Amino acid sequence: MVISNKELLGISTRIERDGRLFYAELSKYAEDPTLKEFLQIMAKEEALHEIQFKEILEQKGDDVYGWEDHPGLRDLIDKEFLTDIFPSVDGIMEQASKLKGLEKALDFAVEAEKVAAEFYGLLAEMCNNIEVKTMLVLLEKAEHEHLQKVLSLRKEFLNKNKAVD
Repeated sequence: MVISNKELLGISTRIERDGRLFYAELSKYAEDPTLKEFLQIMAKEEALHEIQFKEILEQKGDDVYGWEDHPGLRDLIDKEFLTDIFPSVDGIMEQASKLKGLEKALDFAVEAEKVAAEFYGLLAEMCNNIEVKTMLVLLEKAEHEHLQKVLSLRKEFLNKNKAVD
């Protein structure tokens, strides 16, 4: 089944918009100023990624870039993007204590950043337009950087709260 620009735009927009909303909402629950600031920065970066991906597809027009009927991309889309990547922050916080809720939310963020990086990486791998491929590689790299930041912050958050217990 052919993967349309509209479908890709919808997926990428949802990844980045949901990520922005997730991080912005999560920052409201963070009492630690470092954690709060980090989450607010992540929200802004996700908004920037949404704009960047829209620009890629606007430039593409009707050109074929190599991913349009790739089965691996179709499998990833069907497996990962039929449901929301980011859960409701309020739902997480209602189900757990504040500390456990933040920990669980950061776990979700880790997985979501992995999926986003995989998505952009697959697109870049299949893309035959060097300019667009470069932009996709940069988006993939940004998602990997987000992943490392979230992992680092999660570790710091858990260590800090372990010391409080």
